[in-house]
Amino acid sequence: MIIQSAEQLRAVTCSYYANNDWERIEQTVRAVQAEVERVIGTAALEWLASAEGCVTEAWQCCAAAIGYMATMRYSRLNDISHEDEGRKVKIDRENEARPFEWQLARDERAHLEEYYRALDRLLILLEPVEAFHLSATWQQRQRLIVVDATCLTWLTGMEESAWLFHRLVPMLAESQSFVVKAYGEAFSPEEFHTFENTDTMNYAAQKAVALGALALMGRRTQLQQLPYGLMTAMESDGGGNSRQQPTTDALQAYLKQLSKDQHYWLNEMRRLRDVAAGGTQYSHLQVPENTPDQKYMRL
Repeated sequence: MIIQSAEQLRAVTCSYYANNDWERIEQTVRAVQAEVERVIGTAALEWLASAEGCVTEAWQCCAAAIGYMATMRYSRLNDISHEDEGRKVKIDRENEARPFEWQLARDERAHLEEYYRALDRLLILLEPVEAFHLSATWQQRQRLIVVDATCLTWLTGMEESAWLFHRLVPMLAESQSFVVKAYGEAFSPEEFHTFENTDTMNYAAQKAVALGALALMGRRTQLQQLPYGLMTAMESDGGGNSRQQPTTDALQAYLKQLSKDQHYWLNEMRRLRDVAAGGTQYSHLQVPENTPDQKYMRL
């Protein structure tokens, strides 16, 4: 295991007493580690647990991700004691106080933020590690034209997150398959690179892939299970210390706009493809181009 004692858990999270009974949280730590293993791959986790990997900053990030999620789940299960007579809350009225629901929600939000930040740092630090390159997700990435989190941010404006990009890889692959069909037989992933020139066919194709992937994830993932980076993009600021979670209506409006944008860039990609091949210049916009020969009115 990455974390093997209460002392280690205390060291990486500062939110679990080192003299607490380790056995009470050990199974929760094991369960969270298994989830992280599915993210980075078995080979990468074994490398982190090895003598070579356990002294790296990546190990610290992996341990932090596991620790923050495990302590949050442990706290949820132990806010109320479970006894033979039923569930009870025991409070020393002189020294303790029962937190309000909004305080519990804010504390869990802070734990989740640290969990996702640790995963972001972990995935960035694992980029040059050969053991990480053995994972199925890494190998699938090599066939994508949206190559990494930086490229995704450049194309969509999302906050840069290696974890969000990692989660999006299957959706990016599916979205790219739609773009390939729209592009035609001449499509070659090896020729697509990130260009600063936004008037290129490559940029339009990458844009369509990225926007389509976000729309696919939003439609297929339960609201509470959406990656943190995507959730924050749809949150509304209620003023003061309050932040309102996105509603289903807000999510649907967001996804509808993503789909519109995706279709625009698909059409733009086809237009630029035809122009590059020597075809006739045309516009896919509904409003005609503003040219003198189109100044007319029908009565």
